[in-house]
Amino acid sequence: MNTVRHIAIACFAILPAMGLFAQSDPLVEALKSYQAGDLENARQSIDEAVSQPMHQENAEAWLLRGFVYKDIYKSRPQGSPADSLREEAMTSLDRCLALDSEELYRENAMQAREFLIRSYFNDAAKALGEMDDERALMLYGRFKGVTLKDDPEAQMRIREAEFMNALGTVYTKKFNEERTDLVLFDKAVSAYEHVLSLEPENYGANYNLATLFYNRGVFRIREISAEDDIPSIQQIQEVAREFFLQALPYMLKAHDMNPQRRETLLGLEGIYYSLQDQDNSDKFRRLFEEMLPQE
Repeated sequence: MNTVRHIAIACFAILPAMGLFAQSDPLVEALKSYQAGDLENARQSIDEAVSQPMHQENAEAWLLRGFVYKDIYKSRPQGSPADSLREEAMTSLDRCLALDSEELYRENAMQAREFLIRSYFNDAAKALGEMDDERALMLYGRFKGVTLKDDPEAQMRIREAEFMNALGTVYTKKFNEERTDLVLFDKAVSAYEHVLSLEPENYGANYNLATLFYNRGVFRIREISAEDDIPSIQQIQEVAREFFLQALPYMLKAHDMNPQRRETLLGLEGIYYSLQDQDNSDKFRRLFEEMLPQE
């Protein structure tokens, strides 16, 4: 296994220094267990090693601990226990880098850290797929924090727009399941608006925000019942109209960005119809019917 070979090479310098005491040194035992693939024994030994004065300032020991915890993390299902293992790995690798004044182990430590940093973003994306927005936000925050700590000039715009767009979709889906929870609606709007603050030309955020406002207006109209009096009906219609007006510029922007997308034509037809602008509604309906279905 390449990882084992690399860490073995990185830690090889430990053995001669141990002399006759090598057999009883927990750092040596940790390395042997790690090379044998026995991660649990490796963890026990390396934890014992870094607790001893002789290894507390040993960059090699902290490098090995980082690799041990990283590999145990990789073997566990996602969740709080795995998150704790990842944090231990990150802490150990950071400790190694801080102690490694001659940068003997920097390359190995940085490669392991880069894997862990990517895992924050990947796990955040997976959490969004599972509709777990709180966990996704926690993981993305960790990804962003570590990335910017390493490089304050790092360009986060593309990743942040991607994440926030997906987060907005999660909030939208949850709101559609529970339309009385307006907190979810506001969170969805905020997520998409954040994307547009980063990328005004983001097609997905423009289209999704338009659809969110339009559907909110439709939901309001559907709330009208036969028992409502005329003033109540008029008030509901006026509120719905405001949502349709909010939807319009975002749908127009999405259409301008990609006139060949049929969904924006249907969206504009529906928005203009709801605003009682029959001419424009008919116009976009004709454009939709004239356009061949996309494969």
